Parts: sequence; C-alpha cells; structure tokens
Amino acid sequence: MAAINSYLNMRRGMTMARTPKIKETVNSRLLKDYASWIYCTSCNKTVAYLCYVTYDAFSFEYTCNCGSKGKVHIEFDGNVNVDKSDTLLIEVKNRLCCPKDKSPLVTFVNKNLIDYKCHIICKGCSTEYSISK
Repeated sequence: MAAINSYLNMRRGMTMARTPKIKETVNSRLLKDYASWIYCTSCNKTVAYLCYVTYDAFSFEYTCNCGSKGKVHIEFDGNVNVDKSDTLLIEVKNRLCCPKDKSPLVTFVNKNLIDYKCHIICKGCSTEYSISK
C-alpha cells in the first residue's frame, strides 16, 4: 500500500522527503528529522528554526544562554558546484532568506543565544551563506 501511495504522490507532482547523507547533533535536538525547531538539550530552550526543503547543507555552532555549546550539521547529496557569497541574507517575516530567490532558510532565536556561527547552502541557487553573531 505504501508503494502505491508513493507512486500516486509522485504522479501528483509531490516530492518525497529527502534523507540526509550527514546528520550530526551535539547538545541539540531537532523537532523533526532534518528541520523545524532546534533545541538546546541542556535547558530545552529553542535556539533556531530551520526551514524544511530550501537548503542543501546546514552547519550551526552556538552557545546557548544556559552556557551549553551546541552543534547541528546536516548535508544532503548534490552540493558540488556551490558559489560562496558575502551577501547578507534578507529578512522576510522573521526568516532569513536567500537574497537571490527569496527562499526562507533559517531563523535564530537571538534571545536564547550568546553567540553562533552558521553556514547554509540554498537549494534553489546553490549559494553558500555565512551568518554569525
């Protein structure tokens, strides 16, 4: 039955969920498999929100207000020809978005973070952006 539903969803134009080739977390947990809310496991406070389908790679190291240092690293296949950019991400409705295609990428909960650094590759334009506080 699952195979039939999978086939029907592909016929309707729905894409199947991707499986990360790398998924590492240190003192962190994600609400969902490879996106959604990111929590510090020491104090259970929300530190970021990662959008589901708009990135190919995400690397995030942070210090939570509780003093815990955390890390999240997720990569999918397909980021071979990546352009690095010094351009800042744009903010749209509290989300940091790709300035080229406006894809929402990530939101940081600054009130719960002492500092952080992040690298994210936009799936739509294959551009890597760096963010830090």
